[in-house]
Amino acid sequence: MAYTRLTLAQFKAKYVAFTTLTEDPYAAWATDAEAEVGENYGTYQQRATELLTAHYLALNGVGLAPGTATLNATGATRFKSGTFDATISDAVVAQRAKGGYQATPYGIQFAAINRRLFGMPRLVGCA
Repeated sequence: MAYTRLTLAQFKAKYVAFTTLTEDPYAAWATDAEAEVGENYGTYQQRATELLTAHYLALNGVGLAPGTATLNATGATRFKSGTFDATISDAVVAQRAKGGYQATPYGIQFAAINRRLFGMPRLVGCA
């Protein structure tokens, strides 16, 4: 299956956290993701590119529901608003604080695809 960039409406329907995402930032971050993910991902190219785009957007707080970006940036472990009350486990906060693909749920899924496709032993060093 050949890769085709989702329209903004399709992307927002699939990745519902991006309620305020607009066309320009979506196009910019999708272009960056497309440059990273190529045809060597084979049948995973579509999913990997979408996930990496979502990861880049979430990591930078672009297009997320109001307050979400601020909450993520502060590393808050508890959030209460009206009757809504949420707590994030310390383990999750520690994992996300490390950065990289582990910083967002989309990055975690992208990393899983990378491990599945490219997870082989690597030799480091020189003779």
